[in-house]
Amino acid sequence: MKLPYLIISLLLLAMPSLAQDNNTKKAYGYGVTFMEEGDHMPDALYYLPAPPETGTEAFINDSLVYERGKRLRLTARGDTAVMDVNTSIPYYFKRFSPAVGKELTEEKYPVLAKTLRGVLQDVRGGIQHAKNTFARHRPYQHFKEGTPIPEDEYPTDYTSYPSGHTVRAWAAAMLLTAVFPEAGTEIMRIGHELGDSRTIVGFHYQSDVEAARHCAGAGFARLCGKKSFLEALMKCQEEAKK
Repeated sequence: MKLPYLIISLLLLAMPSLAQDNNTKKAYGYGVTFMEEGDHMPDALYYLPAPPETGTEAFINDSLVYERGKRLRLTARGDTAVMDVNTSIPYYFKRFSPAVGKELTEEKYPVLAKTLRGVLQDVRGGIQHAKNTFARHRPYQHFKEGTPIPEDEYPTDYTSYPSGHTVRAWAAAMLLTAVFPEAGTEIMRIGHELGDSRTIVGFHYQSDVEAARHCAGAGFARLCGKKSFLEALMKCQEEAKK
């Protein structure tokens, strides 16, 4: 009779470590990585300049872009900006399909889907130290104004710089350009638009978005030094030809 209780106790003791491992693998919602134990993304805290301070010329520019974004919120572009909060693989595939000229789905392009998950996971990991350390207030917090996405607003989420959404969008555009080079111009245009959406909805400043594009480039370059990523990229290119 005591044996089942012993087994249950051992399982309960193991649960915290199992949960921690599971959370690590699912960081940022993708759960795939090209980074092996001991590998590191370039740390944005050490190569990005500090975000603009209030009253500087750069912050005035941030404020002007914020005001321009507010004027777009009641337009079709504003509607798109709200939808662009979605960073799932299916949404990215839908968003970039017109640029590629093909219907991108996980069913049709499973290798690309898995590779994209890994890219988004890894590049996002390179900015968290900077986001936490700079602890920049988001535009809606600074200006004390609401956004079109109230469910995503948090009064103490001081992680505006650099933009995580933009890092992922720009990295996704770079990967897709490598896979569909003939459509590269339009792919990058959409990638740029995805980042701009964050200024329209008031969750990021222009300088957050611009810094994030640098971070995406740094992260993507780091992945290009990984054999596992280059092999996956070649498989994506082969899949795209079918």
